[in-house]
Amino acid sequence: MTGASGMRASAVVFDLDGTLVDTMMSVPTAYAGTIRALGGPAVTPEDVVAAWHLGSTPVVLAHFLGRPASAEDLNSFYRHLDVAVAAVRPFPGVADMIGALSRAGHPLGVFTSATRRATTLMLAIAGLAELFTVVVCGDEIGRPKPAPEGLELACRLLGVTATDAIYVGDADVDLECARRAGARGIHASWGVPAVSRTRSPLVARRPQDVIGLAQQPTGRPIGT
Repeated sequence: MTGASGMRASAVVFDLDGTLVDTMMSVPTAYAGTIRALGGPAVTPEDVVAAWHLGSTPVVLAHFLGRPASAEDLNSFYRHLDVAVAAVRPFPGVADMIGALSRAGHPLGVFTSATRRATTLMLAIAGLAELFTVVVCGDEIGRPKPAPEGLELACRLLGVTATDAIYVGDADVDLECARRAGARGIHASWGVPAVSRTRSPLVARRPQDVIGLAQQPTGRPIGT
């Protein structure tokens, strides 16, 4: 796809939790409640966030439970999640940002560590489900972030190479994923800035900032 200038517009792929939707307390709370209900240790939401890089829901649950997560364990998590995210909303400005990027011709996708079931639920509740042509989830890939596999898959499905893409995320693991894929990483700092300690020069303090950053030619050196 091409933008108004006639140049090919970079694809923009987003992380979900803490980037598009404000779930940084509700989802960890669902994990913590599930782990306690299944006889696991008393963990805090902060403990859960620190373990998110391990992979998708079955992997995180197994980490805290000290055993493989069963199908019933996952059902327990989804019951807790249904309650926890009932009122989840996108961060202010996110819907307007996505609309502006779409109008400018940017192919749009999501790559998240969340499972397909959780992702579908959260995007629907937040009113974002129809805005992305591609969604890749953590239970559909072999290696979690920062491995580039999921981002590369999202790019292929969008019809671009990773070097013609931008990945927007709130955490170091997202930006490292972008680096390994050869994509440009943008730090979404509008949610919880302390989550990422990256020194990346591409920082979006508001969702609107992504629009301007996405206009930079993909081949341009980062930060110039």
